[in-house]
Amino acid sequence: MVVIVASLLVLGAAAVPVVAFVVVPQLVRSTLVETAPAEGAVTLRSGELVRISAADYGTGTVRIAQTDTGTVLRFEKVDIAGAPDVYVYLSDRSDGQPGAFIDLGRLKATNGSFNYIIPAGTDLGIVRSVVVWCRQFNVTITYAVLR
Repeated sequence: MVVIVASLLVLGAAAVPVVAFVVVPQLVRSTLVETAPAEGAVTLRSGELVRISAADYGTGTVRIAQTDTGTVLRFEKVDIAGAPDVYVYLSDRSDGQPGAFIDLGRLKATNGSFNYIIPAGTDLGIVRSVVVWCRQFNVTITYAVLR
C-alpha cells in the first residue's frame, strides 16, 4: 500500500510541471494584427526573437521605430509560446533577463503583428533587448537582442 501511495505521489509531482509548462501554455494563445507604424517611420533598432527551450520560445522580428507621433516597439509576424501573466520589457541586458527594465505592459497576443508605445523620455541608449517575461513562473519566454 505504501508503495502504491508513493508511486502516485511521484507521478503527481511529475505531472505538475508538464501541465504548467506544456498543457496550460497551449491554452493561452491569441492572435492580433495591428497596423504598422506610419509609412514614414524610421527603424532605429531591431532584433529576432529566440527559442530558449521547447516550452519557452519566440519567432519573428521586433523593432523600435521613430514616428511623427513618438517611438513604437513593433512585434512583426511573431509566434510566441503561450503562458499566463506575460509582460513585455525593454531591458538593459542582452542575456534574456529583465535586468533594469521598462515595463510596456501585458503581451497583447502570442501571434501576429502589434505595437507598443514607448514612453516619451525613455533613454533608448541603455536598452539592449526586448524581453517577454512570465511573471507567474518568473521566467523568460523569449527575447530579442536589439542591434
